[in-house]
Amino acid sequence: MINSPPRTKKSFRLSGTLATLGARYYPARGLRMSTSFQVSRERAVALHRNGHVDQAISAYLELLKQQPDSADLLGLLGVAKEHGGAPEEAERLLRLSLQDRTTVPLAYRNLNNLLGLLIESGRQEEAKSAAEAYSPDVWPPGRVPDTVEHDIIVSLVSALKDVGLADLALAIGLPHLSTMGKDVEFAMSIADLLHAAGRDDDAFAVLDRDFGPGEELPNLHAVRAALAYKRNDLAACRQSSHRFAVSMPILLSESTSSQQFVLAVFNRSPELVTDFREPHNHHYSSNFPSQLVKAFADRFRFMSVLADSPTAVDALRGMPRPALALNNVVNAEQLMVEDTLQRVSAFEDSLGVKVINHPKLAVQATRQKNSDRFADIPGIVFPKVYRYHSDKDQRLALIEEIESRCGYPVIIRTVFQQMGVGTQLVGDRQSLREALDKLEGFQFYAITYLPTCQSDGKFRSLRAAFINKQPLIIRADYSDHWNVRARRNPQRQDFYRKNPHLLDKANRIVLDPEYELGSNLYDKIKIVAEIMPLEIFGVDFDLAEDGNLIIFETNATMNLLSTSPKELEYPPQIEKKLRQILEKFLISQIAR
Repeated sequence: MINSPPRTKKSFRLSGTLATLGARYYPARGLRMSTSFQVSRERAVALHRNGHVDQAISAYLELLKQQPDSADLLGLLGVAKEHGGAPEEAERLLRLSLQDRTTVPLAYRNLNNLLGLLIESGRQEEAKSAAEAYSPDVWPPGRVPDTVEHDIIVSLVSALKDVGLADLALAIGLPHLSTMGKDVEFAMSIADLLHAAGRDDDAFAVLDRDFGPGEELPNLHAVRAALAYKRNDLAACRQSSHRFAVSMPILLSESTSSQQFVLAVFNRSPELVTDFREPHNHHYSSNFPSQLVKAFADRFRFMSVLADSPTAVDALRGMPRPALALNNVVNAEQLMVEDTLQRVSAFEDSLGVKVINHPKLAVQATRQKNSDRFADIPGIVFPKVYRYHSDKDQRLALIEEIESRCGYPVIIRTVFQQMGVGTQLVGDRQSLREALDKLEGFQFYAITYLPTCQSDGKFRSLRAAFINKQPLIIRADYSDHWNVRARRNPQRQDFYRKNPHLLDKANRIVLDPEYELGSNLYDKIKIVAEIMPLEIFGVDFDLAEDGNLIIFETNATMNLLSTSPKELEYPPQIEKKLRQILEKFLISQIAR
């Protein structure tokens, strides 16, 4: 679903607010209206608008004596009754007013107010039934909505979306798109309906115009980018993604009384916005810093800064000064592209505060450098890592070199992707050739495969979090597959439901790793802590039967807090301990 921004007014009931009660009079078809009646009606509406609800009700009742079936007066009286604290009578009157559904736009107004009353009281299903039962006639051809009618249409479309009547909302809203001027929020609402109906080309067309001041809305660019991606228009997606980063270089969380200080998180701008999520999710990747923001929202006020956005420097001037910063631009491969390291480092240093996992530290933690770093340490095995560029003209020579250095099977993975994306295990020359063909023109890693299968035929992976050189084992998992994934993966969940004894075994390791795996386990892990240059990072590893520590992965972006469903959760006391260590460390860094 497209996340449209909230309107400045309520998303429904706009025509029931006091400011809009003075909408034009809508006489039923064929009914003549006297001047004195119109004056009396306007006086009644003025009383209502000025808060004299009881007097307005009396005035409406007097007018109804002259026109007892007036849908206009019944609707106004219904709203007044609700304002006067009689919702049941208000509902009865609004339903009665909708016996006339041919007088449009009046029927739009009355239906909108009825749906608003029902939705606000939590009666979604009744609202849906009412919308289906009282669906109004089509809008009069050639009639351009005035300001109040504009709000009624917007509100009604929103209410129909709220109750799950997308088709009806689209049928009512789409014909008015051309008359809504530069109302970007309404256009995004219609685009949302079209997207939900599988009409992405039409949704893209709705937003493919100049909205004037609305062009400053960051979510407009994010939605345009996502729609372009769905249409496989990567150029348009990249352009709109860039405009999103330019229009929202900083995202400051809400302030609460329990927060101790502002903590800046330097993030990388999304190259391609590919889905319809809140701006928060386009600022933060699905990695550890995004977990930190959610877990400690009550302790720290987080400020995401897109470090590579051209407008970030100016935007910072109007923001509260952070007491501490966490660098999340930690992909060492990306930092080494052109002058990225110099630019990002200079920008982050300009804040004049301590930066955890500074870019100059992160750039030292490439897979290749880590492989060299652990190459000659007794008791620790790190796979050999070789970096290549896939070139079809050198394909055979490249294959032969990989075979000579790594043998089979060999792990082939992309340079820039994380979380196992772009990783495959290749078992023979033909498979290697096919893998390199897919990577034509790109850099990639060839990594020696270290067999770690347990005696029962299962694979195991442990994860340790490192906070200021202090290690803590936070995960243990088993799998039928060599690439052991976390428990949030549906296939992993199914595996544990079939193998509950392995779930129990894994959790016992997390609770007491030295008892389960040997008393010298932490001695080896502490060596990793001392050698790695980062202050907060994670390591995936296993302990071989010969006692060697086999390292699979180490970086600053992996999730350290649990992402598992409750029934497959890791021991909660370990998660609690990790949070305590994290909070203590963050607070300790302020004075530095």
